[in-house]
Amino acid sequence: MSISIEQARRAKPKAKEIAGSCAAVVGVGLIRIGDSYAIKINLRDQTPASADLPDTVDGVRVVYEVIGPISLHAVGDR
Repeated sequence: MSISIEQARRAKPKAKEIAGSCAAVVGVGLIRIGDSYAIKINLRDQTPASADLPDTVDGVRVVYEVIGPISLHAVGDR
């Protein structure tokens, strides 16, 4: 079943809340996978298996990626 961007948008706040209660969330967005949309949650650290993060929220797939901490860089710092 194809998930529309509207369905993913509606599930996004709930997914953020659930993940935030188990892990250090540094970003939440929507991604396209094939002809469907999913929620992408960026995590600061690897979470233990006991965290039990859901694979779907309200029928929308959730993808997790550990990206590390977010930091600010001055313009020109690259």
